[in-house]
Amino acid sequence: MDITQANIASNIDVSKERVRLGETAKNLIRHKIILAWILKECVGEFRGFDVVYIANNCIGGEIKVNQDMPSGDAMAVGANTEDLIDYDILFEARVPVTEKLIGLAITIENQDGMNLGYPIVTRAIYNLARLVSSQKGIVFFNSDYGKLQKVYSIWICPDPSNYRKNSYEEYGFTQQKAIGFADEPVQNYDKMKTIILCLNDDGTKSEMGIIRMLSTLLSTTMPVDKRKQILQKEFDIPMTKEIEEEMQGMCNYGYAIAEYNRQLGFQIGKKIGEERVFLIALKNLISIFKMNLQDAMNIINIPVEEQPKYMEMLQSQTNPEEENANAQ
Repeated sequence: MDITQANIASNIDVSKERVRLGETAKNLIRHKIILAWILKECVGEFRGFDVVYIANNCIGGEIKVNQDMPSGDAMAVGANTEDLIDYDILFEARVPVTEKLIGLAITIENQDGMNLGYPIVTRAIYNLARLVSSQKGIVFFNSDYGKLQKVYSIWICPDPSNYRKNSYEEYGFTQQKAIGFADEPVQNYDKMKTIILCLNDDGTKSEMGIIRMLSTLLSTTMPVDKRKQILQKEFDIPMTKEIEEEMQGMCNYGYAIAEYNRQLGFQIGKKIGEERVFLIALKNLISIFKMNLQDAMNIINIPVEEQPKYMEMLQSQTNPEEENANAQ
């Protein structure tokens, strides 16, 4: 029996759990206090400012709640909600002191090992280009490019490959002078920046605050009480009813996915063990009782639809020197 076919229903169920896990992660990140921590730790314009001040004074303006997601006073997404097809969270933040607005797109990438078929940084560049080009006719008109708004593409990867766990990467424009003395002000070219945050399975494994906080917040294995304690004690994040429920949801959906993977691994292991037993039995029947392969397969009740597979497996294991000796 084909394991893949036998588990179609389970595959459908686990895919739903993954979707729910992703939606819950987005809900958690959307809380203003969480966005404020991301701004403080990842966006240079907000470093040095108090998290509560950022949440209350810098995140707002044209921000609207996405009607497709659960609403709440502390939850927000960008005004251009149609762009959420490409960005999980899209919003603007006002820079302290300068009062300039910057655009931020946050993407939560839940694929295991970040095996997407393309580099994340390449897709991030595409997203940034879209954010920049969409400003014409809204932020500036005609050729008034001096008003171009700075944009960030921030990627949060809860389940990266092992070599990328606990990593923080930043990409942006820099000036390189090949010849001459031209000195362009940094604010004229520092308009696009990508940040990639790769988390870990247990927030306690990281010394970097933002990775520790997000790893704890989005953990699917750490008990909720322990997560609450870390988030409250180390990051002053209030445990509202919404946050507690969403954190519990992360554990519930994560457990469902882990249990599915455990059961699938057990079935695969059982199937591999069964195949080995059949192969040994076939070899013994053929060598000891001089039986042909077809009769041997029929005697040990190998289903007709699986017999070609065992023929191929036996042929691939046959030693060419033994074949020559038998022929002589």
